[in-house]
Amino acid sequence: MAGTLVHTILDTLPQESIIEFLAVVMAVCTIVILWRYRKSPEVKYMLFIEFFAAIWAFTYGMEFSSPDLETKKHWSQLSYLGISFLPVCYFLFTTAFSQKYHVITPLNIGLLSIIPFFTLLLIFTNDYHLLVWSKVWLANGANMLLYKHGIWFWVFWGYSITLIFAGLYNLLHAMHEFTAYYKSQANTLLVATLIPFLGNVMYVTGINPIPGLDWTPLFFVFSGLIITFGVVRYRMFDLVPFARNKLIDTMSDGVIVINSEGFIEDCNPALYRIFSLNGKSIIRKHFSRIFARYQDLVASLEGEKIKVIELEVYNTGLLRFYQTQISPVFNRNQQFSGYLVQLNDITSLKQTQNRIKETNEQLQNEVEERGRLIEDLDAFAHAVAHDLRNSLGSVYASSEVMQLSAEDGDMEQLKEMAGLVREAAQKAMNITQELLILATVSHQEIEGTPLEMARIFSDAKNQLKNLISKSNAQIHTPDTWPVAMGYAPWIEEVWANYLTNAMKYGGTPPVIEVGADTLQNGVVRFWIQDNGNGISLENQHKLFQKYIRLAPEKAEGYGLGLSIVKRIVEKLGGTVGVESTGREGEGARFWFELPESPAKS
Repeated sequence: MAGTLVHTILDTLPQESIIEFLAVVMAVCTIVILWRYRKSPEVKYMLFIEFFAAIWAFTYGMEFSSPDLETKKHWSQLSYLGISFLPVCYFLFTTAFSQKYHVITPLNIGLLSIIPFFTLLLIFTNDYHLLVWSKVWLANGANMLLYKHGIWFWVFWGYSITLIFAGLYNLLHAMHEFTAYYKSQANTLLVATLIPFLGNVMYVTGINPIPGLDWTPLFFVFSGLIITFGVVRYRMFDLVPFARNKLIDTMSDGVIVINSEGFIEDCNPALYRIFSLNGKSIIRKHFSRIFARYQDLVASLEGEKIKVIELEVYNTGLLRFYQTQISPVFNRNQQFSGYLVQLNDITSLKQTQNRIKETNEQLQNEVEERGRLIEDLDAFAHAVAHDLRNSLGSVYASSEVMQLSAEDGDMEQLKEMAGLVREAAQKAMNITQELLILATVSHQEIEGTPLEMARIFSDAKNQLKNLISKSNAQIHTPDTWPVAMGYAPWIEEVWANYLTNAMKYGGTPPVIEVGADTLQNGVVRFWIQDNGNGISLENQHKLFQKYIRLAPEKAEGYGLGLSIVKRIVEKLGGTVGVESTGREGEGARFWFELPESPAKS
């Protein structure tokens, strides 16, 4: 019974209608398959392309199956519900793929849609102005409409062709900019999206196996099937070039991606810089040949376990040290597919270790100085082994989640993990900055010069502009500053620490008073007063010691800030202190004293 019904329908419908209705079925199937990947911007616009192509194909099929001129004309008008917006969706699809997200704004989408909407208005009112079709008639002996097009048809056609060529430019640009993996995607999309253009050329030129049949909507559906196969079979949009460029190209660490056969699939600019490879591409070259000089590194590419080695690299006559991690990479089926190699520059750490070792040897007979050196070494070991390890552990763990998020197309989680990576990296940089200051103050001898305190304080505020903005802090400074002797970069760090504490532990919002007084004993006292809850007398003596945080729940840190302040000021021949009643709302006043300059302001 069902077979008879199908046979009757196929005998009744023109072959052109059957072709278009089959295209509708394929478009609907494509939409159903792609729906689960809709969070990807590229897939979202591909869904729109298939939707509008289905409308075009359905109305076109109905036009062929209609018996009279007016009904055919009516369906031809309805086909513009799909035709009008297809070029816009194609342009947005290629723009999203080429990662030009700054172009895809609500304003730009609205502007791009003006001509399609105006075309719809004109097509349904054409009988009054004849701007789209000046004449429509049935072809003799053929089941199709013939048109004499008006001026607006050519305006819309020119607009559509412009968007299509702009989309093709996006894909060609992507082929030029992306790495080998993404270029293959761009090539596939370029071929797939040229197919509808070919269908339109067949219709316009008359080189057509079925004269008068516009193959464009069918070919749009067919290219959608090709792209859908790429999305489902090869996870085409799982890893987007934008994430790759932002995460890898901007890293100072060298990164290499090697496939299971030992060929280099990808690397970042830092890798070229580390090994002085500028001027030649190493993509698709065998790893063992490019890095033949580094046999320890080549030998590490064995097995399926994470390995960490230390690599020495001579670059422009200088020896640098890199901690190199080799991690195996597995595909979605947990099959080994290659290695990810990351090189982290530890030259500064090695140099610091060597300096500490040399200093320790020089001062081994001086008990007091040896004790201070041991204290600094303990501080170094404590911060690096605990806080820095935690921060780097967060980066490593987040990167694994980011990889899974990228595989699942979950851009929201990918953005969230990127924020965590950035936060952990910032913490690691803060630790390094504090340790470098401690190390510098410990061994560097400087000669004090008159300080331009207004400029120094302003530079310290610029360091903290984000924190100042976030906390809505109000900072009041004196009109004039007395001139003291010191070293400007270190004093800037003192102010930065005092300001940070005042904002973190002050009121809501923080109101901060800054001032300076010339004392009778030839020193200048600089101070900063906050509006927080103050510090009890029993706790005041604990300040300016390493790892002391009296209210750790209020702010993150490592307890090094005030100890750095104390070390700096004492190195410059001054003293530090704090004054507070410990009563709520009266805050605390932190101060430091420096020798007064002979050249007074």
